[in-house]
Amino acid sequence: MEAIKAIFHYLTHLEWTQKVQTDCIFCDRNNFEKNIVYEDDELIAINNRRKAGSYHWLIMPKSHRWRDIEGLTAEDAALVHSMVALKNQLVKQSCPAVPSANVHIGFHRGRRILLGNVYWPDIISIHHLHMHVIVEPHFWSKFFKYPPWLPLMWKSEEQVVRELVKKSKVR
Repeated sequence: MEAIKAIFHYLTHLEWTQKVQTDCIFCDRNNFEKNIVYEDDELIAINNRRKAGSYHWLIMPKSHRWRDIEGLTAEDAALVHSMVALKNQLVKQSCPAVPSANVHIGFHRGRRILLGNVYWPDIISIHHLHMHVIVEPHFWSKFFKYPPWLPLMWKSEEQVVRELVKKSKVR
Protein backbone atom coordinates (compact mmCIF):
# COMPACT_ATOMS: atom_id res chain seq x y z
CA MET A 1 0.00 0.00 0.00
CA GLU A 2 2.87 2.37 0.81
CA ALA A 3 4.32 1.80 -2.66
CA ILE A 4 1.00 2.73 -4.28
CA LYS A 5 0.81 5.89 -2.16
CA ALA A 6 4.37 6.83 -3.14
CA ILE A 7 3.66 6.31 -6.84
CA PHE A 8 0.43 8.32 -6.63
CA HIS A 9 2.25 11.15 -4.81
CA TYR A 10 5.01 11.14 -7.42
CA LEU A 11 2.60 11.26 -10.37
CA THR A 12 0.38 13.96 -8.87
CA HIS A 13 3.34 16.23 -8.17
CA LEU A 14 4.75 16.33 -11.69
CA GLU A 15 5.21 19.90 -12.93
CA TRP A 16 3.03 20.75 -15.94
CA THR A 17 4.04 24.40 -16.11
CA GLN A 18 7.45 26.02 -16.26
CA LYS A 19 9.15 26.14 -12.88
CA VAL A 20 12.39 27.89 -12.11
CA GLN A 21 14.35 26.86 -9.04
CA THR A 22 16.06 29.78 -7.39
CA ASP A 23 18.18 27.65 -5.06
CA CYS A 24 20.10 24.71 -6.47
CA ILE A 25 21.28 22.12 -3.97
CA PHE A 26 23.95 20.98 -6.45
CA CYS A 27 25.50 24.46 -6.54
CA ASP A 28 26.10 24.42 -2.77
CA ARG A 29 28.66 21.72 -2.03
CA ASN A 30 27.71 21.79 1.66
CA ASN A 31 24.68 19.75 0.60
CA PHE A 32 26.78 16.83 -0.65
CA GLU A 33 30.38 17.33 0.51
CA LYS A 34 30.54 13.98 2.30
CA ASN A 35 29.12 12.14 -0.75
CA ILE A 36 31.73 13.25 -3.30
CA VAL A 37 33.38 10.29 -5.06
CA TYR A 38 35.16 12.23 -7.83
CA GLU A 39 35.94 15.84 -8.67
CA ASP A 40 37.94 17.71 -11.29
CA ASP A 41 37.81 21.24 -12.75
CA GLU A 42 34.61 20.61 -14.71
CA LEU A 43 32.76 17.61 -13.24
CA ILE A 44 31.75 16.26 -9.89
CA ALA A 45 30.33 12.83 -9.04
CA ILE A 46 28.47 12.07 -5.84
CA ASN A 47 26.73 9.14 -4.21
CA ASN A 48 23.01 9.67 -4.50
CA ARG A 49 21.33 9.93 -1.10
CA ARG A 50 18.47 7.74 -2.32
CA LYS A 51 20.23 4.74 -3.79
CA ALA A 52 18.29 2.90 -6.45
CA GLY A 53 20.85 0.09 -6.76
CA SER A 54 24.10 -1.31 -5.37
CA TYR A 55 25.76 1.95 -6.45
CA HIS A 56 23.97 5.10 -7.52
CA TRP A 57 26.07 8.05 -8.62
CA LEU A 58 25.08 11.44 -9.96
CA ILE A 59 27.57 12.94 -12.40
CA MET A 60 27.19 16.64 -13.10
CA PRO A 61 29.04 19.65 -14.39
CA LYS A 62 30.13 22.10 -11.72
CA SER A 63 28.66 24.91 -13.78
CA HIS A 64 24.93 25.59 -13.49
CA ARG A 65 24.83 26.57 -17.17
CA TRP A 66 22.59 23.63 -18.10
CA ARG A 67 19.19 22.98 -16.51
CA ASP A 68 18.54 19.62 -18.19
CA ILE A 69 19.25 17.63 -21.36
CA GLU A 70 16.58 19.48 -23.31
CA GLY A 71 18.83 22.55 -23.46
CA LEU A 72 21.94 20.77 -24.73
CA THR A 73 23.37 21.85 -28.07
CA ALA A 74 25.96 20.36 -30.42
CA GLU A 75 28.61 22.44 -28.62
CA ASP A 76 27.82 20.50 -25.42
CA ALA A 77 28.81 17.11 -26.88
CA ALA A 78 32.25 17.26 -25.23
CA LEU A 79 30.59 17.77 -21.83
CA VAL A 80 28.36 14.73 -22.25
CA HIS A 81 31.28 12.65 -23.54
CA SER A 82 33.31 13.60 -20.44
CA MET A 83 30.36 12.62 -18.21
CA VAL A 84 30.17 9.23 -19.96
CA ALA A 85 33.95 8.77 -19.63
CA LEU A 86 33.68 9.48 -15.89
CA LYS A 87 30.86 6.93 -15.66
CA ASN A 88 33.12 4.34 -17.29
CA GLN A 89 35.92 5.16 -14.86
CA LEU A 90 33.66 4.89 -11.78
CA VAL A 91 32.16 1.57 -12.88
CA LYS A 92 35.58 0.10 -13.74
CA GLN A 93 37.03 1.27 -10.42
CA SER A 94 34.15 0.31 -8.11
CA CYS A 95 32.47 -2.70 -9.69
CA PRO A 96 34.50 -4.13 -12.58
CA ALA A 97 32.81 -7.55 -12.39
CA VAL A 98 29.32 -6.15 -12.99
CA PRO A 99 28.20 -6.69 -16.61
CA SER A 100 27.33 -3.51 -18.52
CA ALA A 101 23.75 -4.81 -18.90
CA ASN A 102 23.38 -4.37 -15.12
CA VAL A 103 24.37 -0.70 -15.22
CA HIS A 104 21.50 1.71 -15.93
CA ILE A 105 22.62 5.14 -17.14
CA GLY A 106 20.67 8.17 -18.23
CA PHE A 107 18.93 11.44 -17.57
CA HIS A 108 15.45 12.39 -16.43
CA ARG A 109 13.68 14.40 -19.10
CA GLY A 110 13.33 18.11 -18.56
CA ARG A 111 10.87 20.78 -19.55
CA ARG A 112 9.51 20.55 -23.11
CA ILE A 113 6.66 22.54 -24.59
CA LEU A 114 3.49 20.55 -25.12
CA LEU A 115 1.15 23.34 -26.22
CA GLY A 116 1.51 27.09 -25.68
CA ASN A 117 2.51 27.68 -22.06
CA VAL A 118 1.84 24.08 -21.05
CA TYR A 119 4.78 21.70 -20.84
CA TRP A 120 5.29 17.97 -20.68
CA PRO A 121 5.76 17.04 -17.02
CA ASP A 122 9.11 18.19 -15.70
CA ILE A 123 10.53 14.92 -14.41
CA ILE A 124 13.73 16.31 -12.92
CA SER A 125 13.58 17.35 -9.29
CA ILE A 126 16.80 19.37 -9.36
CA HIS A 127 17.25 21.82 -12.19
CA HIS A 128 20.97 21.26 -12.69
CA LEU A 129 22.11 18.88 -15.43
CA HIS A 130 23.01 15.50 -13.93
CA MET A 131 23.38 11.95 -15.19
CA HIS A 132 22.31 8.94 -13.12
CA VAL A 133 24.57 5.87 -13.01
CA ILE A 134 22.79 3.03 -11.25
CA VAL A 135 24.61 -0.27 -10.79
CA GLU A 136 22.39 -3.32 -10.35
CA PRO A 137 19.23 -1.20 -10.08
CA HIS A 138 16.35 -2.22 -7.84
CA PHE A 139 13.51 -3.42 -10.06
CA TRP A 140 10.81 -1.01 -8.90
CA SER A 141 13.09 2.03 -9.00
CA LYS A 142 14.21 1.23 -12.53
CA PHE A 143 10.67 0.48 -13.65
CA PHE A 144 8.98 3.61 -12.23
CA LYS A 145 11.54 6.32 -11.47
CA TYR A 146 14.24 5.57 -14.08
CA PRO A 147 12.14 3.88 -16.78
CA PRO A 148 13.96 3.01 -20.01
CA TRP A 149 10.57 2.03 -21.45
CA LEU A 150 9.08 5.55 -21.09
CA PRO A 151 10.82 8.19 -23.24
CA LEU A 152 8.65 10.95 -21.75
CA MET A 153 10.51 10.46 -18.47
CA TRP A 154 13.95 9.06 -19.23
CA LYS A 155 16.63 9.22 -21.90
CA SER A 156 19.72 7.01 -21.90
CA GLU A 157 23.17 8.54 -22.23
CA GLU A 158 23.48 6.74 -25.58
CA GLN A 159 20.36 8.49 -26.89
CA VAL A 160 21.64 11.87 -25.71
CA VAL A 161 25.02 11.32 -27.37
CA ARG A 162 23.35 10.20 -30.64
CA GLU A 163 21.14 13.31 -30.69
CA LEU A 164 24.10 15.61 -30.05
CA VAL A 165 26.04 13.95 -32.89
CA LYS A 166 23.06 14.52 -35.20
CA LYS A 167 22.86 18.17 -34.13
CA SER A 168 26.56 18.64 -34.89
CA LYS A 169 26.12 17.18 -38.40
CA VAL A 170 23.20 19.51 -39.14
CA ARG A 171 25.27 22.64 -38.42
